Amino acid sequence: MTVISVAAVLASAAVGLGYGLPQIGGVGDALSMVQVFVTALVMVAGGIFAYRKLQLFRDFEPHLTVTQTVTSRVVGTQYAHIALTATLHNSSKVRVEVRESLFRIHQIQPLSDEDVEHRYVEAFREDGSAYIEWPILDDIGRRLEPNEIVVEPGANHHETCEFIVSRDVETVLVYSYFYNTGYSERGHSAQGWTATTVHDMLLTQGQFAD
Repeated sequence: MTVISVAAVLASAAVGLGYGLPQIGGVGDALSMVQVFVTALVMVAGGIFAYRKLQLFRDFEPHLTVTQTVTSRVVGTQYAHIALTATLHNSSKVRVEVRESLFRIHQIQPLSDEDVEHRYVEAFREDGSAYIEWPILDDIGRRLEPNEIVVEPGANHHETCEFIVSRDVETVLVYSYFYNTGYSERGHSAQGWTATTVHDMLLTQGQFAD
């Protein structure tokens, strides 16, 4: 805001001088150049202010909205099958390319009271982020080729993944992460989009949960 104020004052002063002094030779030309320069400075400063404060151009940054559908069922006598579908919706006005993905299953239940208490204390001990690190049961990561996953503005893309876990597992946290390394490589900040779902299994033989 300070930059804009200073630029506006300079612009006013330059315009005032331009009208107040006779346009004689190089003086008039110099003042005209100053007016052009200061006007350009005001426009640039206004654009920066709009981008940083008003965020008028955020729609032109890549952005995905990720949602998850999780289902589970008993398989065999000792295992459960978890199917995950992540829907990537491009809510921006530019195409989004995904170059890396990660699917992860965490176990929430069953856990001992001691384990739960320890993880809770660890989550709040330092920065108070309330991020509890549940035990990881399995994860699947992928590095994608250029143009393998491209989501056009307003379009949806579906990614699926499957896991097999012990039937003793009762509640899981399902996490998916999609990363745009190409955007980061062009000198911008890294772009990543995530979704998290807590899913209760609670299955007996032949039953389904979703």
